[in-house]
Amino acid sequence: MTQAAVTPALREVLDSPDPRVWTFLGDSVTAASWHTWGSRGFSELVEERLREQGRSRDAVINTAVSGWQISDLEPELEALCLRFAPDAVVIGFGLNDTRGGADGVQTFGRVYREVIRRIREASGAVVVVMTPNGTLPTAPAHVVEHLPAYVEEVRAVAADTSALLVDHYAEWQQAEEGSWFHWLGHGCHPNIYGHRVMARTLMRALGIWDPESRSGRLLIP
Repeated sequence: MTQAAVTPALREVLDSPDPRVWTFLGDSVTAASWHTWGSRGFSELVEERLREQGRSRDAVINTAVSGWQISDLEPELEALCLRFAPDAVVIGFGLNDTRGGADGVQTFGRVYREVIRRIREASGAVVVVMTPNGTLPTAPAHVVEHLPAYVEEVRAVAADTSALLVDHYAEWQQAEEGSWFHWLGHGCHPNIYGHRVMARTLMRALGIWDPESRSGRLLIP
């Protein structure tokens, strides 16, 4: 994946002389609460990259909650996002949402769109929507069976709302065979290396990736 062309709204955030607020919303993957063993998750690596670029006054707030679905976030959006008056919001859901099966995809998309609408209405923030990472056959059955449909719905949400799409799932699908076994702590949770892969994909989408930077030189097997 090459460096993406940054939207004017995102460029305004990245180039602002004033401190900006970045909020990360999601589940255990965004929270980096499993299989990282104290290492930095992808949101922390993005924060370090912002610091490398001189944005040490920016606030990066991660309020992701392990086990959550987008329907859990919606009633708590004020507490976990809006009260911080964010300038950029990065959202990652879909893994736990697969518990809803095929019948839950439509509701997932509807609630996701409502969350984005409320964020923009309240803060005017740039919204970044992420597909989940790839998973192994050893992931929970509902993930293995239904994740592709939820990935497609995330893509549709991004297209319908003109949100910036970061397609982790596609990036993992294009990886060399066997790479996932190095990137996952078990069936669906990224480990230290998986989070570095996700950070790289996100940084490229944000236009801040540099393989020669300290954050960009971390080992990815």
